[in-house]
Amino acid sequence: MSHRVSSMGFQAQMLKKFPGIIKYADKESSILRRLKKAVDYAYKSKFYARKLKKAGVKGADIKSIRDFKEKVPQTTRSELVEVDPYDILAVSPGSKCLIYSQTSGTTGGHVPVWVTKDELEKNIDLAVCLPVFQKLLSPKDKVALCYPYTRTLAGRTADLINQKAGVTIIPMGTRNNMYPPLEVADALIRLKPTILGAAATDAFSYANILMDQGIDPKKIGIKLIVSGAEPCADNRGKVLGELYGATFLSLLGQNEIGGAIPCEKNILHLPSFVMFTELYHDDGTEAGFGERANSIVTPTWREAMPLLRYRTGDVVKINKEPCECGLPLPTMEILGRKRTEISIGSKKFFPIELENFLYQSNLNGVWYQIKLAEDSVMISAEHRDKADYPRLANEIKTNLEKELNKKVEVKLGPPGTLYDYRKIRPGKPLSRVVDVKKGKSEVVEGA
Repeated sequence: MSHRVSSMGFQAQMLKKFPGIIKYADKESSILRRLKKAVDYAYKSKFYARKLKKAGVKGADIKSIRDFKEKVPQTTRSELVEVDPYDILAVSPGSKCLIYSQTSGTTGGHVPVWVTKDELEKNIDLAVCLPVFQKLLSPKDKVALCYPYTRTLAGRTADLINQKAGVTIIPMGTRNNMYPPLEVADALIRLKPTILGAAATDAFSYANILMDQGIDPKKIGIKLIVSGAEPCADNRGKVLGELYGATFLSLLGQNEIGGAIPCEKNILHLPSFVMFTELYHDDGTEAGFGERANSIVTPTWREAMPLLRYRTGDVVKINKEPCECGLPLPTMEILGRKRTEISIGSKKFFPIELENFLYQSNLNGVWYQIKLAEDSVMISAEHRDKADYPRLANEIKTNLEKELNKKVEVKLGPPGTLYDYRKIRPGKPLSRVVDVKKGKSEVVEGA
């Protein structure tokens, strides 16, 4: 990139490019002004015109943040799944260039997602200001993009960010006949990218295909793995980074509301200057910073598709303490969807927390599965080196029994035991966590 900024210089550059959006982001007067504007703008869509008229609320009725929370109705995922995609639009087709995408639907139905070309480009401008990209991307980089280029905005947005950075782009997409895993691995060998953008599961697949051919993934020369499209626990990300000899960075978010902002410490930050977030407990009482909480989100900088008080279904933890990276934004952890929370004895866990416990041991296969029975937990996991099995099985058993206070059984096998990593995977073909307690078999979270 031609302009480099430090984390501490981020705010100055953002103020220059987008005046006022960060400096006053957390002031109540600024938040209130943005929320009133968001309510009035939402009337441009048929969906919200109906919803807000029924509630009898306009922007002028919002005198305080409390008013917004009490007077503006919440929006649920099921509503967005069922709505006519054109009814959620606040911009008429033909008046501006519109781009349609949708969520993956793995948590129940496809949510329509609209952006205008201008809106998308503005988001790209924001992204390239981020210190993490300023520091980790240079025109000398060769970036292999293995995110889907259809349905979601993931691949398309990553492509545009990299275009803006002036790097060499190797667009592969993923999970398609043009670039099945074997072809991706072959392209990595021939083109030797310095950065790999891929879901963690796919990146593990490519590494194992390379090792099948006797090629150490470290020899490719990848210095950075940017993982998205699915959650990846810190310990699993570290193992993946070690396989490639690369830094691991995780990006998470929802297509319909946008993503969190990553920093070079691999910590997510809440973009509070364009997003108002409410936190609440299961009983409906408000939650505070540092607490596990359900989130309701209102993006306040949306053009094509407004959203008001959207129940994301996510459980998050937002912290106000400053991050070491210097970004002037709250940090956040996305723990998982509320419906995936698991009760094991008197404790509650999310699948990503179980994954983190599991990968305290350096598993290097692609897939794993955790089955939760009434009195025990059964682990099936893949690892390449059979000589490691006794040690790993004992480590996993010891670590998980300590955390879960349950008997743990561990079965290890070579990569491909649970699912063939050489094949195109249709979305999420294997359930990572399955609850078989009391005779039922319920998928908690897919892979």
